[in-house]
Amino acid sequence: GVDTGYVLAGSGTLIIEGKPDQALKAGDSYAVPAGVAHDVKSGPDGFKIMAAYIVEKGKAVATPAPK
Repeated sequence: GVDTGYVLAGSGTLIIEGKPDQALKAGDSYAVPAGVAHDVKSGPDGFKIMAAYIVEKGKAVATPAPK
């Protein structure tokens, strides 16, 4: 499902397939569309987020990306 979040502290880089990397810092928010592969790399001081996932009933919250 859709992954949305808000950066509480620290910094990091959001990597979404098909889009440029997005630098995030405290106070920033983000959204990742459903079904799109993504990853996050935390910055030197760590990365604390509050995230919400909107998922269809009975579906998995996350699935591993194919190798």
